[in-house]
Amino acid sequence: MSSGTAIEGHSPVLMADERIGANDAVAATVTRWVGSMPALYLVLVVFSGYMALATWWDPLHRIDPYPFPFLLFLNNVAQLVLCLIILVGQRVLSAAADRRSVQTYENTETIFRQVADLQAHLDRQDRVLSRGLSLLESSPHPWIEQHRVQHPPQAADQAVTRNDRIAAWLTTRLGSVWAFYLAAGTQVVWIVLAEAGIQRFDRYPFLFMTFLSSLAQLAFMIVIMVGQDVLGRTGDRRSEQTFLDAQAVLHECRRMEQRLIAQDRVLDSLTGYVTVRVTEQLAQAVHDTSERLAHQARVHEAMATGAVPADADVLRRWEELPDRAREANRVQARRLGENLAAIGCFMVPTFAPGLDAVFDDREVRSLARLEYDRWMEQKIAARFANLSEQHDLDDAVPLPWDELPDAARVRHMQAARRIPVVVARAGFQVLRGTPRERPAGQPL
Repeated sequence: MSSGTAIEGHSPVLMADERIGANDAVAATVTRWVGSMPALYLVLVVFSGYMALATWWDPLHRIDPYPFPFLLFLNNVAQLVLCLIILVGQRVLSAAADRRSVQTYENTETIFRQVADLQAHLDRQDRVLSRGLSLLESSPHPWIEQHRVQHPPQAADQAVTRNDRIAAWLTTRLGSVWAFYLAAGTQVVWIVLAEAGIQRFDRYPFLFMTFLSSLAQLAFMIVIMVGQDVLGRTGDRRSEQTFLDAQAVLHECRRMEQRLIAQDRVLDSLTGYVTVRVTEQLAQAVHDTSERLAHQARVHEAMATGAVPADADVLRRWEELPDRAREANRVQARRLGENLAAIGCFMVPTFAPGLDAVFDDREVRSLARLEYDRWMEQKIAARFANLSEQHDLDDAVPLPWDELPDAARVRHMQAARRIPVVVARAGFQVLRGTPRERPAGQPL
């Protein structure tokens, strides 16, 4: 059997691959030129013209009058030669079909091996995802095992009776260009000997040779029909095997699809759980870096002015935050991944701190604007959701990013620069990947 690269390493079998040598090239050329509709039209025109001339033109009428024995002789000679050419084509067709059958068998076996490897890989994933238990009980298609011990159908295998073997032997011996040369040469020599007066048994219009040619055609036609029957049975076997191969491949594909669907359910459950945990860790990290720094800034400001806020002495821990504040941090944490993807970065669990991405000024501005736009949309949505309530001056509609003064942008850009610190507190690091396309007209 071939290796795992059988499909990639072989070209498809063609009829031309079995036509080796000058003789087979001659047979292919004759088949190509004679086996065409223009050749049929030419034969009809020539024969019709010959019969018309032999009927009405006196010189030709004297040589070959109706029933045109010489024309009949030429017709029999041509048919005999064409029968031999058909036998050559049948032999070539049978050999090419046998090679195609072997190639299909080897390619299918390669596919079955690859399918078995994929199923084994899914087995390992099942054990990892479900603690050693199979997520879906199923068995391989029974034809896969039978395919390994059943050889590809060959034409010789279908020649089971003595008559079939005789026909196969005749096709092998007569289905060659040498038989074609012998038949054509015999006709020419016979005519030359008769015209030279060497053989007087079958003079013009060579009735005996016409009789022998007709008898040979009859025998060859029967041999061709037996060969067609053998090729037909072989084709049926190959069709049946191809059908079973396709059925087995489809069965295995459905098995893999069902197993992947079962694994998807487990993965969805796991990823949902992990996403919640990661979001919670990032939200706490956001609180630890952003909120506490903001509280510390207010403490320093209060110490400078003499007005101390009520919560300056004890900074609130994550567990002490109200639900609304914690949810705001979670929303910001969930957007971290999207914002990083916008500048071509992503988060992974920390494994090589030296590979951390370093933001340039342009990326910092982009991150700051993305987060500010999110915060502004949330602010506006909250305001319109509570139109009946009284809003103080701090709850005014925020300005768009482009209208913010530079001093107001600084705080948001500082928060953007602290993203690697936030991510690191949650046990992750920021790596650089491939930037995704930004919407047209959206500046960084």
